[in-house]
Amino acid sequence: MNLFYPSHDIALGNGIRHFNPPKAAQMLQEDLAWLEGIFADQHSQPWGWNWDTREYLARERHIDRTQLPDDAQLEALRMLSNRRTMIELLQAIDYKAPMPQYLSTIQEVDNYIQQADESGLPFVLKTPWSSSGRGLIRSSQTPRPIMRQRALATIRKMGGIMAERWMPKLQDFALLYWVGHDKVTSIGYSLFDNDSNGTYRQGYLLSNEAIEKRICAPFPSANNTSSTGSLSIEQLHQIRDQISETLTRMLRPYFGLPWQVGYLGIDLMTLHDCEWTWACCEMNLRCTMGIVARLWADRNLSNGSEGRFMISPMGNDGHFEAKFLIDKEH
Repeated sequence: MNLFYPSHDIALGNGIRHFNPPKAAQMLQEDLAWLEGIFADQHSQPWGWNWDTREYLARERHIDRTQLPDDAQLEALRMLSNRRTMIELLQAIDYKAPMPQYLSTIQEVDNYIQQADESGLPFVLKTPWSSSGRGLIRSSQTPRPIMRQRALATIRKMGGIMAERWMPKLQDFALLYWVGHDKVTSIGYSLFDNDSNGTYRQGYLLSNEAIEKRICAPFPSANNTSSTGSLSIEQLHQIRDQISETLTRMLRPYFGLPWQVGYLGIDLMTLHDCEWTWACCEMNLRCTMGIVARLWADRNLSNGSEGRFMISPMGNDGHFEAKFLIDKEH
């Protein structure tokens, strides 16, 4: 193992002390281990806090256990990583889009599916812990008996399942933060593309100011006859600051400890042909590929330069590749 641990969320979902990642995840971890030098170059900050990363830091990096999270703290962080936490966060900000729901019984799932189908609106069920698009059950792709069966299995294993509207996405982006010893600090944004399965494929290497302009630029309507406004920069700043304040309240118990929570990302998306201009997807209480792209761009891009951080899917040889490309020099 190393500090780059892309199976972090899957390990949390399994809720066991020692997790053996699937073979593909192990290969991803080995092939992209060099990313550790970007997000953990100043201190031994893991991709995310779980039992395996703590034991690795104690045994392999020889960090005293008194300087690491104890069992109760790890379990508390695990519960904060549950997608259910997003409901509390969204309730604390001026959120206009439909609120996600946490369903803890199969009867609640049946009622939600029935009401959604009667309304004709697409929806998605999400396991409480997952990563890279795993754990999503889309209404448009899944027969109802299979959806119900998978939801029941998730509830039995993880205690519940998230349900939310599926909305017409224009662009994925994220708000990025650092949770230190005494405060939550915004470090900017990431702008990225996922594939059809929800797996991260490329991030845009841009300044924070350039990302703000792209997120907030007007976009054409469906019939291309006019443009409709998206978020304003003032609204974007308000969302960023409201979330930062809410995170500060939520994570205050972890200030002043020998260790730091570390990086955190809030995934959002701009919408089109919808009465809302943006929606919030989830909180990643860990480092993310978007944070890696942000840190690399901040350290390596000259003013006005642009590029991409690309991750290839598994090749025929079973390996993965990641690379930073400069498309435009200043």
